[in-house]
Amino acid sequence: MISNLTIASMVGFVLYSILLFVGFILFNKRKTGISIKPMIIGSIGFIVFTQILEKVLHLVVVTQFPNYADHPVFFGIYGGMAAGIFEEVGRFVLFTWLLKKYLDYKGGLSFGIGWGGIEAVLLALMMTVPNIIFAFMINSGTFETVMAAQLPSDQISMIKETIVSQHAGFYLLGASERFFAVLLQIALSLTVLLAVVKKKLSYLIYAILIHAVIDFPFVFVQTGHFTSLWVLEIYFAVIGILSLFYIKRIKKGLQ
Repeated sequence: MISNLTIASMVGFVLYSILLFVGFILFNKRKTGISIKPMIIGSIGFIVFTQILEKVLHLVVVTQFPNYADHPVFFGIYGGMAAGIFEEVGRFVLFTWLLKKYLDYKGGLSFGIGWGGIEAVLLALMMTVPNIIFAFMINSGTFETVMAAQLPSDQISMIKETIVSQHAGFYLLGASERFFAVLLQIALSLTVLLAVVKKKLSYLIYAILIHAVIDFPFVFVQTGHFTSLWVLEIYFAVIGILSLFYIKRIKKGLQ
């Protein structure tokens, strides 16, 4: 059984992710102003480069290497570099191709809010909403019956076990992670913008490598080799705080 508190936390996480996006827009509209076009382009760019192009590559790689979970180090290097290349090169292409009139701090900030904000919303919709539906099915006793026609029994058991094990605290920690993730996406967007403004590809390379290094540890969670969510959240909090300082510091270089 899934407790009502856990289900409420799932629903709260979805609502929080939407409000987080809106909150970043409203806060920065008052502080620095918001450029609508870069924000929209950033949101669309995240979908195209990560949810379509990058996932096509992942599908090919996972199909060719089905036992990737047994080699977390190599898979972590691949996953980190793939994310870094697709996201940072994607930002670079969009800045140079579609946002030539918005190559300033406000434009980069707006782009990063769009990129990181839509990431928070999409992840909540694609991962948490199905869990809410599954939770109601588990509580009503229809989960196995409904899913039997769609998945093998071992996958059904694994999904059920995962959802049952994710208590309310899991989603509360996820909420804090999304906040720090948006800060990171803004910081990386500004770094790539700096590469465009200064015409130095070295900044783009820095952004790719930083992204890859930050993402590397998460593969150990995804493959079940590391399960301490508190350590992971502290790690992400430190990254988020450093990103915030960087966002403020880089402002002078883009004005």
